[in-house]
Amino acid sequence: MRFARFISFFAFLIVLTGCQPSSPEVATTKPSPTVEPVATPTAAASPTPGEMKTSPSGFQYQDTQVGIGPRPLLGQSVKVAYVGKFPDGHKFDGGVVDFNIGETGIIKGWNWGVGGNSKEGIDAMRVGGKRKIVVPPQLGYGDKPYSTIPANSTLVFELELLRINSKAF
Repeated sequence: MRFARFISFFAFLIVLTGCQPSSPEVATTKPSPTVEPVATPTAAASPTPGEMKTSPSGFQYQDTQVGIGPRPLLGQSVKVAYVGKFPDGHKFDGGVVDFNIGETGIIKGWNWGVGGNSKEGIDAMRVGGKRKIVVPPQLGYGDKPYSTIPANSTLVFELELLRINSKAF
């Protein structure tokens, strides 16, 4: 019985306080404007197609088509279609090749161009993407000639990441 009286009294207080007129301040206060959400760029975003980027080491890259597939990881095998040219436009090589990201038998410029380099601020390509890279001599063959490529050559490659062949280590 006491409990029922307590509940009734408590309910009466709630009703009584709810029936009080509101203060004039509350009635005249304007609602704050809603803030429109703004998209923030993500760290993983690739450069806008058509924009040539230059890393601190002088490596240049331009995404001509940003892929929609996954990005390769260190140690993964990838299949890349490529055309190699000298800066004057003379083609010296082209084809399709499989290689492992981070492999030492591949010039650094290729590893950076396809697999990225976080210290240089270069994102890895995405499968389906196309990228033009300009490889300075120190990231290419350096001071040694290689096949038809003279020593100290800057090399230009048009790359397309066709697929990731295997999982990382």
